[in-house]
Amino acid sequence: MTITLNPKRKAEIEDGIEDVAKALREAADGLSKDAETAVAQAAEAVRKAADTLAAKAKPQARELATKAVQEVKDHPIASAAAALTAAAALISILAAARGKSKQA
Repeated sequence: MTITLNPKRKAEIEDGIEDVAKALREAADGLSKDAETAVAQAAEAVRKAADTLAAKAKPQARELATKAVQEVKDHPIASAAAALTAAAALISILAAARGKSKQA
């Protein structure tokens, strides 16, 4: 069954489609402006948080590094054993991950 439209109805439908397309374009334009603003604000907040974290972390990192150096000096054998254990654990984890990726 074929449906035919008279020229007037066809023009009304085409006008309606154009109106919808125009409204969608305007909504998208408004959304992108809002999204750009939101992204810019979020990026600024992340930058400020990173700066604050870096400012707080530097003294703490220095203190921890100093303590770690002192621990190694105080307990060289235990430190070497801990480092070797950590290396072995890391190698085991990497080998297991590589084995899983080959099976997939």
